[in-house]
This record gives sequence, C-alpha cells and structure tokens, in this order.
Amino acid sequence: MTLLWGLLLGLIQGATEFIPVSSSAHLAFLGALADISEKDALPFFLILHLGTLLALAVFFAKDILGICRGCLKMDKPSWRLAMMIFATTVPTGIIGLALKSRVEKALVSPAWAASFLLVTAAILFTTRFARDRGLELASLTTLSAVLIGIAQGIAVLPGISRSGSTIAAGLFCGMKRDDAFRYSFLASIPAVGGAFLLDLREIAQTGAGMGSLVIPLSFLAAAVAGFLSLVLLKKIVIRGGLHYFSFYCIFASVCGFVIAFFVGKT
Repeated sequence: MTLLWGLLLGLIQGATEFIPVSSSAHLAFLGALADISEKDALPFFLILHLGTLLALAVFFAKDILGICRGCLKMDKPSWRLAMMIFATTVPTGIIGLALKSRVEKALVSPAWAASFLLVTAAILFTTRFARDRGLELASLTTLSAVLIGIAQGIAVLPGISRSGSTIAAGLFCGMKRDDAFRYSFLASIPAVGGAFLLDLREIAQTGAGMGSLVIPLSFLAAAVAGFLSLVLLKKIVIRGGLHYFSFYCIFASVCGFVIAFFVGKT
C-alpha cells in the first residue's frame, strides 16, 4: 500500500468513525479501489481504529479520569457508571466474536457494506421520532445498557454505524441527547480496545507490504480527523440533527454498489 492510500484511508477512518455514516463501509469502498487483500485489511483497519481510539481518549479524558478516580475513592455513582459500561461491553463482545469470521470477509466487500449502509440510514432516520424524556446518565438502567451493547455488537458489520446505532438506542431508551452522545462513546472504548488486543498478532504482521511511514502516518491522520469529527458530532446530536445523516448514507450506499459493480467485488 502506498503512503497516499494510507493517509487517505486514515483521514476517511477518522472523519467517519464517529460521524454516523459507518467508517467500515467507507474503508470497504476505498479498500476495494486500492485492491487491499482480506489478509491485510483487518489488521490495517484495526490500526486506524486505534488512531480514532486515541482521539476518543483525548476528547473524553476528563470523563475517563473522573470515572477512574471515583472508582478508586469507592464513589457509588462512578462505580455504577463503570458497571453500566461493563453491561454494555458484554453483549458487544459476544456478538463481535460470533460475527468475527464473517466480518473479516465483509471488510473488503463494497456490496455488503453498501447494503448495511441502508440499514444505518433507516436507523438514523427513525431518531427523528425519538423523544427526549430527560433520562440522565446516572439513571441509566441495566436493561438499557444491555440494549445499547447489542446495538454496538451488531455494528461490527461494515455499513452499520456504531455511533449511529448506539446513540439511537440511547435516545429510544429516553436518554438526554448529550448523555446519549457521551455514553455511546465512553462505552465504545473497552470494545474497540478489546478488538485491538484480540488481533494484536495480526497487526504486528501487517507492515510487511507497506512503507515504513504508512502505518504511523495513517494512524496519526485517523487520530486528528477523529478528534475533529467528535467536536462536530456533539453539536449536531445536541441540536437533534442526527437523522440528516440518513440521506448521506443512502447516497454512499449507491456509490458502494457502483464500486462493487465496476471493481467486481461482491
């Protein structure tokens, strides 16, 4: 893979990982155009996900440190929030492991990604009808946390937006918009970090066919673009504009089907 393709994929990953248009779908589309093999796709895309995980950690550093300090001081609200995140992570992990082999094949399939993007479009559009019942993060129930975890687990499929699915689940559980945004991303940190650790061996082998600068610069591009996209998305979610992204998802889906047709990958 050339440095130019690496940087482009990093920027796309960062820009679309948090904006609810499915970074995995966009990577599948560009990966097909760049002719990235299935063997190289998973580890390289995980490196890009690690870049956006860094952006997430920086953006929510205050929240993360607050939870850790609270837990060390045996603060009940902090422990409760940590337990809710755990309740979300468990179904995510179970579903992610169950779908792992299929996801690896779908990562380089623009047709599958395009199909699932239509599902994301439907999910996002329905948020227009979600009523903010003012449920704060401190009042999140275990059932709601598990439902958000299921939504996050299904989002391992390329084309299903993780942020879109989990924020939508939070909104339909009655959460305040800013709390749905905050919880969606705090709960994603263990899942993304766990996926990275699970495939660490494959990641270590991915540099064989790449230039020495491709991986670190792609990682950095994903981190910077990811941080900026978080700043933008927070404003959009709070203003109740999540459903507008459904129209872009439909457009991107059509582009994906066109790419699948011309590249010849299903």
